[in-house]
Amino acid sequence: MKKEIIEHLGTEITDLQKKLAGKYYEDLKWEVVRDMMVDKRIRLDGRQLDQVRPLAMEVDPLPTPHGSSLFTRGETQSLTTVTLGTKLDELMQETAASAEYTKFFLHYNFPPFSTGEVKMMRGVGRREVGHGNLAMRSLKQMLPDTTTFPYTLRVVSDVLESNGSSSMATVCAGSLALMDAGVPMPKHVSGVAMGLISREDGKYAILTDILGDEDHLGDMDFKVTGTRDGICGVQMDIKVDGLSMDIMREALSQAKKGRLHILDAMYECMPAARADVKPHAPRMVKLIIDKEYIGAVIGPGGKIIQEMQRTTGATINIEEVGNHGEVSIFSANKDSLDAAVKWINGIVAVPEIGDEYEGVVKGVKEFGAFVEFMPGKQGLLHISEISWKRLETMEGIYNEGDVVKVKLVGLDPKTGKFKLSHKALLPRPEQAPREDRGPQA
Repeated sequence: MKKEIIEHLGTEITDLQKKLAGKYYEDLKWEVVRDMMVDKRIRLDGRQLDQVRPLAMEVDPLPTPHGSSLFTRGETQSLTTVTLGTKLDELMQETAASAEYTKFFLHYNFPPFSTGEVKMMRGVGRREVGHGNLAMRSLKQMLPDTTTFPYTLRVVSDVLESNGSSSMATVCAGSLALMDAGVPMPKHVSGVAMGLISREDGKYAILTDILGDEDHLGDMDFKVTGTRDGICGVQMDIKVDGLSMDIMREALSQAKKGRLHILDAMYECMPAARADVKPHAPRMVKLIIDKEYIGAVIGPGGKIIQEMQRTTGATINIEEVGNHGEVSIFSANKDSLDAAVKWINGIVAVPEIGDEYEGVVKGVKEFGAFVEFMPGKQGLLHISEISWKRLETMEGIYNEGDVVKVKLVGLDPKTGKFKLSHKALLPRPEQAPREDRGPQA
């Protein structure tokens, strides 16, 4: 129609006439489209007012991230990844009045190619920050507490294509990716964007899962996120002076129907969170220790904790919380993690007489050997406790670094030193004199 008007005006059309033709065309389009949806109850793409566009989703499309998902709804698509980190990866969030650290953050990227445009790839603007914040607040409602899952979580949503409500696609893709990463979320979170077309005669139409043009031509962009049991977040932009309670009730009810429809598809794709993080994902263990052992784990000037990290390859963080200490151990290798856990448990464990240990010889003297049977704890393995046979010398018996099995048989009440025995773990020879035999008649 616009082309026909310009052709009708002929070659002598002025720039002002071209500009006016464009303006009148946009005004006409605005009226025609809105009247069609209000009167005929048909939308731009032929959908019903409460109909959600076709859905397609999958988890684990990328082999390397700790969690990933691809969520498509109509012409809107989000590729979302999850990265697991340690306490050292927490993000500081600053406001005018405070600065605090958070263990969960979400980044939303909206590149120009997602809407078919060619532009410079610059930093995120207010729109990206706002959309990412809505998705972050919505997903945060379902995250486990740090005691259950101590990781720091970073979610990144890359919008590959957009035609309406990429922030809601980010919520859905983020929920799928978090469960794919093994984050024990109890429920999926989905989101849907609602639109409104209203007229002066009082007629209106509420639209589910709006297109980009329906957002542009409509009066409302009302985003609602939540689970099957309730709402996690809302955000509204309106171009009218206000909304009646009847419209709000209808919009929320229609949003719930659309949200549940999307949730059904999400549960079909990923029924629940993975039981464990992926094999290539880093491992983390949190230990609770007595407050008095914090110094022993750290060591003078951090010597012990630095040696543990250097030897095992694990990252260890310790902090005082109330009347106890929390030790977070993080490693990409399970053997490294287990070694660090064993080391720390050895430091905080209390040796008990009668327990057996596998120790390392730290020094050899003429009267016996000093054996480290627990991290930071040494005892004397006297020459008389090595074998049931009488040994005249320690020469050739043990060398530094040798591994020996010992039993804790006593504690010197005066010095507090541990007494160890190896022969207590050996079978008693028949000819050996019994220590409990009384005097002979």
